[in-house]
Amino acid sequence: MSGGIDHLMINCNDYTGAIRFYSWLMPKLGYPEKITFNDPAPTTGFVSENGSFWVSPSEDRAGGQSFDKRRVGLREIAFRATSRAQIDELAKEIASHGGKILDAPQEYNYRPGYYSVFFTDPDGIKLEVVYV
Repeated sequence: MSGGIDHLMINCNDYTGAIRFYSWLMPKLGYPEKITFNDPAPTTGFVSENGSFWVSPSEDRAGGQSFDKRRVGLREIAFRATSRAQIDELAKEIASHGGKILDAPQEYNYRPGYYSVFFTDPDGIKLEVVYV
């Protein structure tokens, strides 16, 4: 068995806003194909030959809750960039597409050459784009 994640799925409070945000972001990160299913519930995926990322609306009983990286479950999602320049360009556009910069692009001491930007999607899910 080889390592790797085939797909990742998230739920959101504002499905329309999330689709708008991820339709902008995911092609920039190497997920060029967009697929939407409406049955049994609306779900939109962003697909590449290496995997996929899917967004669905939260159910009414869970809707309205906000993301918190300290709860049990998802903490953050980090995507690979192809260069520092890609991260810098992406960071300039995040806010205008509904996201929020948490930490501007910079080098971190996690390992030599680790350069990233931390931000949230419209629901506050913590994201990172990193280049090493």
